Amino acid sequence: MLEALTSALLSYATLIFWLYLIAGVCIGLFFGLVPGLSGMTALAVLLPLIYGMPPALGLAFLLAAHAIVYTGGSVTAVLLSIPGAPANAATLIDGFPMTQQGKASQAVGAAVTASAVGGVIGAIALFILSWLIADIVLVFGAPEIFVVVLLGILFISVLGRGSMVKGLISGGLGMMFAFVGYHLVTGAPRATFGWTYLYDGFPLIPLALGLFAVPEMIALARGGTIAQPTATFKTSISDVLEGGKEIFRHWWLTLRSAAIGIGVGIVPGAGGETAPFVAYGSAKESSKNRDQFGKGCIEGVIAPESANNAKEGGALLPTLALGIPGSAGMAILLGGFWIVGLEPGPLFLQEHLEVAYTMILALVLGNLLGSGMVILFSRFLTKIPLIRGNFIVPLILAFSCIGSFIPKSDLWDVLIILPLAALGYALRELGYNRPAFMLGFVLANLAEKYFFITLDSYGWQGFFLRPISLTMIIFLIIYFNYGRIKTFFSRIFPGRRKG
Repeated sequence: MLEALTSALLSYATLIFWLYLIAGVCIGLFFGLVPGLSGMTALAVLLPLIYGMPPALGLAFLLAAHAIVYTGGSVTAVLLSIPGAPANAATLIDGFPMTQQGKASQAVGAAVTASAVGGVIGAIALFILSWLIADIVLVFGAPEIFVVVLLGILFISVLGRGSMVKGLISGGLGMMFAFVGYHLVTGAPRATFGWTYLYDGFPLIPLALGLFAVPEMIALARGGTIAQPTATFKTSISDVLEGGKEIFRHWWLTLRSAAIGIGVGIVPGAGGETAPFVAYGSAKESSKNRDQFGKGCIEGVIAPESANNAKEGGALLPTLALGIPGSAGMAILLGGFWIVGLEPGPLFLQEHLEVAYTMILALVLGNLLGSGMVILFSRFLTKIPLIRGNFIVPLILAFSCIGSFIPKSDLWDVLIILPLAALGYALRELGYNRPAFMLGFVLANLAEKYFFITLDSYGWQGFFLRPISLTMIIFLIIYFNYGRIKTFFSRIFPGRRKG
C-alpha cells in the first residue's frame, strides 16, 4: 500500500500531470457553468482525447474534469436559478433567494466551499473504504436499493418552499413524465401517442433546461435584472470567504450531508441526483431554522453541495472494486478504463492500486483547484445577477439549445424544450415546486425498476425479511414520525413537573 501511494505521489511530481489536471478542472468548470453541458457530456467529449495516454494520467484527467462539474453547476444554480447539472437543482431552492436578497457572494462562497469539502471527504472515504467495498456493495440487493430510492421520493414532501400539497403534486407530475416510454419489465410503450421519439422517454437534459433555464429567461426577458432592484451586491472575495466560513460554523451538517452523499453514491443504481435531495431534506427536517428553508437559508445551500461532490467518491468505490458504475457518469468513465487498457473489478485494487490512488488524488486536487478558481474569479461571477436581461437571455438560450443538442445530436431534443418550457413557466407562475418535479422524474424509473426486480426475485417478503431493508424501513418510519412518536411517549411517560 505504501509503495502504491508513493508511486501515485511521484506521478504528480511531473509537469505534464499538473497541466492535464488543470486543463481537466478548467474544462469541468466550463461544462458545469454552461446549463445542459453535464458531467456525462464532459466525459463523453473527453474520452477520445485519452487514447495513447498512460492509464493513470488519462483517468486522472477524466476524473478531474468530472469531479468539478457540480461545483460550476452550483454557481449557475445560485446566480441564475438554473442548475448547471440536474443534481444542482436542490441548491437553487435556497441559493437563488439569497441572490435575490443581495447575498450572492455568501451563497457562492458557501456552495463552492461545501463542494470542495464534500469532495475531499468523499475522496478520503474512497481511500479508507476501498478494501472493504466489495463486501459493502454485495449486501445491497434490489430491496435495499429500492428503499434508498424510496427515501429520496419521500423527501418530496419536505422539499423547498410553499405548500406541501403543491410539492407532492409537482413530484407526482414528475413521476408521471418518467413513466412515458417503454415499460422496464413488459417492454410495452406507455403514453407515447405513437411518437417514436418518446419510446425512450423524455430526455433528462432537455427536461432540466425546459423546467429551469427557459422559464427563468422568460421571466428575465420581461425586464430588469436577476436581483431585486433594492438588493445591494457585495462582490469582494472577502464576502465569498465569509460565506465559506459558514461551512465550519455548520460543520456537523457538512459532515452529515457528505456522509449521505457517500452512502447514496456507493450503492450502484441509486442515482447521483438522489444524494443532494436526500441531504437537503435531512437538513430541513433537523434544522432549528426549518421555516427559513426555501427563503434563502444558507443551510439549504451547504447540505446539497456537500453531498453533491462527496457522492462522486462513493460512486467511484464500486466502479473500481467491482466494475459496477455507481452513477451514470461512472458508467462513461468505465469506457475510459477500457480505452487505456485496464479492467476495473475485484482484482483491480490488487493489481493497479497505484492507479486507484492517483485517481483519488485527482479527486482531491481537482475539487480544491476548481473551488479555488471559482473563489478567485468570484468577484466577476457574482456580478452576473446585475447584468441586464437583454444581454444574458440570448446567451443562456443559445447555450441551452447547444447543451440539449450535443448529447445525441437530435434536433427533437432542442424542439422538445419549447413545450417543456411552457410547463416549467406555468409551474413557476403558479407556485408549484420544480425541483420536486425533477426529483420525482429522476427517481420514478429507479423505484419501478427495483420494485419489480424485488417482487420477481424475492416476493413481498424481500422487503421485510432481509435484515438491511427491514432496518432501513424501520428507520424511515421512525424518522418521518419522530415528532408523533416523541409526543406519544411523553404522554405515556410524563416527566416530573417543576414546582
